[in-house]
Amino acid sequence: MQALLGTRLSADINLTAQILILFGLWAGFYFARRRNIPRHQTIQTAMVLVNLFFIAFVMSTSFYNFVILGGTSAGTTASLMITHGILGLIAEGTGIYLILRMRTQIIPPRFRVGNYKRLMRMTLGLWTIIVVLGFGIYYYRYIGPPQSVPVAAESIAQAQQAGVDLLIHAAELSDSTERGNLQTVRRHAEHLVNLIEGESGANYGDLDGDGFLEDPGDGIGLLTYLQSAVSVSLDDTTESLAAEISDLLETIDELALGVLAANELNSVREPVKEVDRLTQRVNGEDVAQLLAGGPDTVIVLVDNFAFSPRVVTVQKGTTVVWINKETPKHTVTSDDNLFNSETMSVGVNFSFTFDETGTFAYYCKFHGDAGGVGMVGQIIVEQ
Repeated sequence: MQALLGTRLSADINLTAQILILFGLWAGFYFARRRNIPRHQTIQTAMVLVNLFFIAFVMSTSFYNFVILGGTSAGTTASLMITHGILGLIAEGTGIYLILRMRTQIIPPRFRVGNYKRLMRMTLGLWTIIVVLGFGIYYYRYIGPPQSVPVAAESIAQAQQAGVDLLIHAAELSDSTERGNLQTVRRHAEHLVNLIEGESGANYGDLDGDGFLEDPGDGIGLLTYLQSAVSVSLDDTTESLAAEISDLLETIDELALGVLAANELNSVREPVKEVDRLTQRVNGEDVAQLLAGGPDTVIVLVDNFAFSPRVVTVQKGTTVVWINKETPKHTVTSDDNLFNSETMSVGVNFSFTFDETGTFAYYCKFHGDAGGVGMVGQIIVEQ
């Protein structure tokens, strides 16, 4: 149904239907209390079967797109959808059981609930709770304000700071080695690995085992920034330089991991010196400007189920790079089908160059929809 009507209209129809179904179930309960059992059975049967249709053609599709395809299990909306889905299946299954129990002899005697009236009342109460959860899902997905996320810093400044952080923490690694403090040495080695790899890296985490995950960067990782620089590069020189810097960063990363595995201070002195030397080489290659992708590049972060900044104003000819910072999968899809990233896993980036002026709205296929629904953004291109 979503494919025919769109995400928002399908949700509107489903929410209206769920309200009517709940009203019908309570009406059926009323007739049961009035001893009008035939009408009670007819209404309850109809409501359960109609709800089965909406589960099959609306709710399961919505759940699959948002939670399964989107790789989403965290966040208010996803949590509500998962809870709603589990309780909904229980309520629908119980409803079907009660229909078979009341109207057929299919259920073997040993599986028949004796006090089915109590089960009916419990199911009606559960159904009411599920509809309330449905209101919550509708609010957070379509009506409520976007989740609060920190506004991304200006692109070049972000990348410049990433390059500076690399130099700073390599120097701190060297200083702590001279002071003879192995624990501090391992702490700064953790900083370097997390700064280089970012959250999508295989080794990202609490590497020194002190109970704290420390990342002096923004979680994206220098290697991911490099990939974004290459994705918008049009010349061989930039790509060659990016490949060289990438090799240096990977070597520094391996050396830092070796330092983390060391149990004796003297064994880390030479690797630390090599880290310092390679970091100076990286800095000498003007890594900060390369990572920024040049003055005509803007970076938009995809994090916490939002695009940050949500609205970006750029000049004609600017390339916008979107980088997915989080585990849930996302897409960058324009309302007018001008661009589409396909599925972006954590650490993946997508770029598009805007050669025409105008306002370009876009959304995530998994967590939003065209027309400003859910997870959306906007690029304003000026002359």
